[in-house]
Amino acid sequence: MGPTPGAIDALLAYDWPGNVRELENVIERALILDPDGPLRFDWLLPGASARAASSSHHLAPDDLALDGVVARHIEAVLERTAGKIAGAGGAAEWLRIHPNTLRSKMKKLGIELRGVKR
Repeated sequence: MGPTPGAIDALLAYDWPGNVRELENVIERALILDPDGPLRFDWLLPGASARAASSSHHLAPDDLALDGVVARHIEAVLERTAGKIAGAGGAAEWLRIHPNTLRSKMKKLGIELRGVKR
């Protein structure tokens, strides 16, 4: 799996206020959003181009709030782990945070699990 045409340009054009850790999170998010397809990062640049507007990962201005982005990321990881929070292969392990921290973030962001492992 490689990047889409222009994906590296999007990475280079981004400001990277979070430095290497943010880059790691962006790549992980791209893998979670589209595990079978080529890596795309056009959602990094809000309002960047027609290419980003046509992307299925384009974010509207209201979707750029940090809590919303974090909530969607946590939900994507929980979906990937079938709702498993703790233990080997759990969402907390994927996110590299303590399971109780994840539970706290989920509560704060209103993320509920229905009928899945905790």
